[in-house]
Amino acid sequence: MRQVVQTFLLVIRNVSLIESRQMKVQLPFEFNAERLLADLNKVHDEDWIAHYNPGDYEGSWQIAALMSPAGSQTNIWSCSIPEICSPTPLLNRCEYFQSVLSQIPVTKSSVRLMKLDAGAIIKEHSDSFGDNEIRIHIPVTTNPEVEFALAGERVEMAAGSCWFLDFRLPHSVVNHGTGSRTHLVIDAYRNDWFNEQLGLAKKS
Repeated sequence: MRQVVQTFLLVIRNVSLIESRQMKVQLPFEFNAERLLADLNKVHDEDWIAHYNPGDYEGSWQIAALMSPAGSQTNIWSCSIPEICSPTPLLNRCEYFQSVLSQIPVTKSSVRLMKLDAGAIIKEHSDSFGDNEIRIHIPVTTNPEVEFALAGERVEMAAGSCWFLDFRLPHSVVNHGTGSRTHLVIDAYRNDWFNEQLGLAKKS
């Protein structure tokens, strides 16, 4: 009975999130796709680490840390204390990624590159976020055969675009293409600047 009640509450919560119409928002600015790719090409093979939840995916899903606790290149987790979230050696050699992050003035708890190789699948799941926590995605490489679904709705994101997505909702990714799909992913805390961008996006 307890499980039934928990499932019902989760469904009600998801419906409420969807009805808020903030489950996916393309923010009102873009970045240079060629310069993003140029910095991606500075990532070395040894910078990539397999995602820490192997049960959530099939194939190759890897992470390269750009900002992490104490700037550790091997720590791919979010910072529980944002004040110690610092640039990694990888970010220090990627000037355009630095420029991109400077244009997003939010307190960051992690910044990572996430790469899903051709043929790989991220199984449907939901992430845990507090009401003040946000996740921003900037596609660096993608292809038309990537199927990203959020709450059962397909979301297509072009390289260089910038998105807020509510990952508390069920989501999944399948890369049917022949190339990898890599996103720059920013975990951060909502502030007045971010709320203003949401307002501008809704008016556009």
